[in-house]
Amino acid sequence: MNLDRAWMDRWVEAINGNAACANTGRGFDCDFTLAVGGTRYTFVVRNGRVTSLIENGGPLTHSVFTLSADEATWAGLLSPTPPAMGHAIFAAIATGTMQFEGDIRPVFQYMVPLSNWIEVARGLRGAPVRAAEPEWRDEWQATGRYVNVTLDGVRHKVFYFEAGSGIPVLCQHTAGNENRQWRHLLEDRELTRRYRFIAYDLPAHGKSDPPADRDFFSEDQPLRSDWVTRFILAFSAALRLEKPIFIGCSIGGVIALHLAERYPEHFRGLIALAGAVPTYGFFHDWWIDPTVNVNQMMAGMIDAVTAPNLSLADTQVGRIIQSAHPRTQRNDLYLWGMDNSDETRADRIDATKVPLYLYAGEYDFTCPPAHVEACARRIGAGVHYEMLKGLGHFPMSENYTLFRPVLLRTLADIETRTAR
Repeated sequence: MNLDRAWMDRWVEAINGNAACANTGRGFDCDFTLAVGGTRYTFVVRNGRVTSLIENGGPLTHSVFTLSADEATWAGLLSPTPPAMGHAIFAAIATGTMQFEGDIRPVFQYMVPLSNWIEVARGLRGAPVRAAEPEWRDEWQATGRYVNVTLDGVRHKVFYFEAGSGIPVLCQHTAGNENRQWRHLLEDRELTRRYRFIAYDLPAHGKSDPPADRDFFSEDQPLRSDWVTRFILAFSAALRLEKPIFIGCSIGGVIALHLAERYPEHFRGLIALAGAVPTYGFFHDWWIDPTVNVNQMMAGMIDAVTAPNLSLADTQVGRIIQSAHPRTQRNDLYLWGMDNSDETRADRIDATKVPLYLYAGEYDFTCPPAHVEACARRIGAGVHYEMLKGLGHFPMSENYTLFRPVLLRTLADIETRTAR
């Protein structure tokens, strides 16, 4: 692939003619530079449309930020089948193959249109082969309910979906998200004949109200290990569950490990997706910056941590359900970036007390496979670790068909191990 001026001009023409770029690019006004090897291309963008492309502009050429990488990195990023960790701008920056200079704010503000630009570039090199669309059902079996949970004298109206009967399985969503992430699992007719899946929204998430006896907007309410692990026990008790299996993703994966440390005797098995001890970063005030539309930004961030070429349905749903209030997002990431920063926590987890499973997505730069594997090794005997090839940070909702065989054998293994 030769990323020369002729190719860049084709890209600009395709961007300006693309409906998604036009729709998400409204208000996208920025001058920025892409450095491809030794050549610099400055894009002048007005209301989402590229009005000018300047090659190797001089010191007076206005540019708010610059993304620099060698041609091979750009070629991988813009490929219809991009490599893991080089499949998105943020992933490439995080892994050091791309460098960023300048003001980060516009990148946050325009993350979605930039994500659409990359999709357009990939289309110039051949149509991506998307995953199959999930099955459309004429009737849906999951039912939604509320239950009251009181913890530390504070009342919580908690919403949950459930489906099936048998062994209870608690399903914890990711930071700032909601229980629709478990939509495919809740409709899996084979599994719901044996398991009762319960996917809940933490307080101030999804359809769960903020705490009834505290003021969500007058105080910070960062998510802490001690509170959330006890909340899960209280929620389980409110539903009268006996030794459920727990599966959580991202902060839910972190919570699974904290439950293994604090309350292993309460669970039949613990499954951590995209979580480890420790984890780092992402707790900052960008989430509540009034100049950044966080709900819109998150759609682009989701693209950066998921596998490429997902089905249209899973891409769209994954983008829109990350819609919690910005303060909720920030609160959750306190657990990820601060309360889970203890380097010695893994030493306090005894995986012989409860079956424990750690899974890392191949395309997840926030909790990469090498880091999760190192966590599993430090915990030691009794942990099962595995990299999920072709999946990213949200394996249960990105491509359920790909994730399902892993889930099936994990649940079966938990049953086998706890039946002894």
